Amino acid sequence: MNSEKRGRARPPLITSKIGWLHIMMRKECDKLLRQQGFPLEMDQVPVLALLYYEDGLSQQEIGSKLQRDKASVNRTISFLSKRDLAKVIQDSTDRRKTRIELTTTGKELAMQADAVIKKIESLLASALTEKEAQQFSTLINKLIETSFT
Repeated sequence: MNSEKRGRARPPLITSKIGWLHIMMRKECDKLLRQQGFPLEMDQVPVLALLYYEDGLSQQEIGSKLQRDKASVNRTISFLSKRDLAKVIQDSTDRRKTRIELTTTGKELAMQADAVIKKIESLLASALTEKEAQQFSTLINKLIETSFT
């Protein structure tokens, strides 16, 4: 039996570990948001959060920054718009473009989501020393910048 375990294929370590961390963070965020009666799905939160930090982006810019396809971004914007959380406005310099802005209600919801995300961030950071956190940041940025460009 021991030899059977050693002979099995294993998933790539970095990919597997990052994947599990992502899943665990998402589940914890979802749990905390549900406890607060948060009305959005986790797939919609990144768009809401991005607009909170960078209001007035185009749908193309949102898709590019979040690495999401146009249809997915369009569905999320439509959903947020129908619930008066975001509004689509025409670009003042180029009438062919539109910009997405959060409404007051959308900003309040984004602040709620941001607080939960910061809580998860704090929880994760508490497991690391300051030096480890700096090393982790350096390493994850290195993987992001060199792996898929």
